[in-house]
Amino acid sequence: MTLREIAAFIDGEVLGDENISITGVAKIEEAKSGDITFLANPQYERFLETTAASAVIVNRSADLSKHVNHPALVRVGDAYASFVIVLEKLNPPSDSVPPGVHPTALIPASTTVGKNCAIGPYVVFGEGCSIGSNTKIFPGTVVGNSVRIGSDCLIYGNVTIRESCILGNRVVIQSGAVIGADGFGFAPKKNGSYMKIPQLGIVVLEDDVEVQANACIDRATIGETRIRRGTKIDNLVQIAHNAVVGEDTVIAGGTMVAGSTKIGNKNMIGGNASITGHIFTSDDVKIGGHSGVSRQLDTQGETYMGYPAKEARKWRRQEGAIRQLPELLVEFRALQKKISELEEEIKRLKK
Repeated sequence: MTLREIAAFIDGEVLGDENISITGVAKIEEAKSGDITFLANPQYERFLETTAASAVIVNRSADLSKHVNHPALVRVGDAYASFVIVLEKLNPPSDSVPPGVHPTALIPASTTVGKNCAIGPYVVFGEGCSIGSNTKIFPGTVVGNSVRIGSDCLIYGNVTIRESCILGNRVVIQSGAVIGADGFGFAPKKNGSYMKIPQLGIVVLEDDVEVQANACIDRATIGETRIRRGTKIDNLVQIAHNAVVGEDTVIAGGTMVAGSTKIGNKNMIGGNASITGHIFTSDDVKIGGHSGVSRQLDTQGETYMGYPAKEARKWRRQEGAIRQLPELLVEFRALQKKISELEEEIKRLKK
């Protein structure tokens, strides 16, 4: 593919030889001849004159006038987003599950399969399920009774989708994820043991949700655990029973969301955050990695950090103060000593 062809489908302007042949994509510091790369973060600008890439996608707003010796450039509105488009164009997904139903898949007569689906080896369906058109299900996946899966979904290998859960269209579930396991519901008994509370609800994943590897989304005790449209959930995330996660929210790996919590729309939650149950967060909230959220985050657009989580400005001030504590402790002890000496001196003068 020529650079001119690439520029055409990302609405870019070529500065340099537009007939260069592009055969691959790579990071700017690792690219070789024939590769196209991108520059979005100014800290990587130092590689512009040393990269071996044949072309670099850059932002139209970037001032690169001080760089003279550089590869061909493609100027676009958003370099990172454009690079993702090029990445997908040059690396189309492989059809590792061919169309049709593999003979080892177990699909009862009561389950309906839409047009152009691909069902891989050893996939097991329960009774009364429905699968929309163009959906691919990779080997080893287990789907419980009465599950509904929409169109154009990708369900990778060894996923478990428990009974009665609902998946919208274009949902992606990566390997090892569990959708609809029992919520963690146990009631203490008088003798100190615990009685299991039946988990009778379901999980609903709306359109364009992606759940990555080994994440767990528990079914509701009663009603729904719901992940709203466009939300992306990273590896090893735990979403507990009856939680609701808003639209276009991203949750990074290792995060835990406790039961009946409601996460707002367009939240960004860093890795290993811990969010207690029965609270809510407003829209457009950002939560830093390793933060512990123990209260409502009710200010729209605010950033919270720390343990317990607080407004980022306050957290930074407190962290700055804590870092000065060792020196302040030395000064405090010196002042204590000085005060003691002065008190002794006053006593001596009074005699």
